[in-house]
Amino acid sequence: MKPTKQSVTTDAAIRNEANRVITALNHSHYPIDPVVAESVIESLQTIAEALDLPVAKTLHVRLIAIRNNIHVNQVVA
Repeated sequence: MKPTKQSVTTDAAIRNEANRVITALNHSHYPIDPVVAESVIESLQTIAEALDLPVAKTLHVRLIAIRNNIHVNQVVA
C-alpha cells in the first residue's frame, strides 16, 4: 500500500495511542488510574515488540516509570 497524507505507520499509530493514555494519566480533569495506563502501555509494548517496532523500547521505559510512580512524558518520534 502506498502511503498517503492521511496514512500513518504502525509505529506512529502505537505512539499516538500511548500518548493519549499518558495525557489522560497526567490530566487533572480526566485522570485514569495508573493501573489502567500500565495495562494499556503494556499491551501496546507487546504489540510493538512482536512487530519489532522502534517504539517498543521507549514504551518499556515509560511502563517502568508508571510502575514506579514516576511522572511520564509523551512518547516522541
